[in-house]
Amino acid sequence: MSREKFSSILSFLFGSVLVLNFNPLFAETVSSHPNELILVTRFSKDLKKEPETTSIGNLEFLKQKYSPASTFKTYLTLSLLENHTISPDQKMECGDKHIPNSPRSLDLRGALFYSSNEYFEKVFPDLGRKKLDRTLLHIGYIPKTKKGEAISWWTDMQGLKHGGKIRLGPDQIHSHWVRIFRDGYLYPKEILSDWKKSLFWSECKERAANVYGKTGSWEKSFWFQGALVKDENDFVIYTILNRDPSGSRTGTIQRFYELVGCTVPSLE
Repeated sequence: MSREKFSSILSFLFGSVLVLNFNPLFAETVSSHPNELILVTRFSKDLKKEPETTSIGNLEFLKQKYSPASTFKTYLTLSLLENHTISPDQKMECGDKHIPNSPRSLDLRGALFYSSNEYFEKVFPDLGRKKLDRTLLHIGYIPKTKKGEAISWWTDMQGLKHGGKIRLGPDQIHSHWVRIFRDGYLYPKEILSDWKKSLFWSECKERAANVYGKTGSWEKSFWFQGALVKDENDFVIYTILNRDPSGSRTGTIQRFYELVGCTVPSLE
């Protein structure tokens, strides 16, 4: 057995034990799956240094880059709010086939919860690519060219739902999600507050906490990014990447709620 493979096995085992034994916000008995990667970061607001992230599952996924899928809509939403393109309460009739009881009227939170493509396609023309690129560059979500411009990631309106040609490592996708809840983006409090409210998923009575989240499904990858927030001194941030051939959006959502020991909200 090579040293690298042996190290990966040790890292996998240590990560699993560390999370399951010392993180009280995890369900007590959770085994990792061979075709998934779970990244977990815990911190409090008064933590000055960069918080440590624990990785469990298939660590080979950390070496690859993937489409962010619909987790990209998290940052599209930020740009919409930053540029006052929409109000969080603004509702639109959306007929996405994957949304239960469609067509239905959705506000911003509903559009993110159900990952409506139609909602964002309708509001995007009032924002435009230049403003969106400006936001993505500001937060470091995409790199700059030598001329200081955004890389060419755009494909078409269909690509808007998954970030076009953007490819990121799971650790990069996770670190951006962590920054949201560490208030690592320098925006006015009102914008940050509306942004977080739009990402709210459910109350977790079992843990006396609130759950925030975003799903993503593209190119045989199923993502769920979740945040379990008890108070300003207890944040646990998760990114789940499921690459199982039998994986699904619903299954990945359920996996997160299994990990944190909370009741899955109605997905209808």
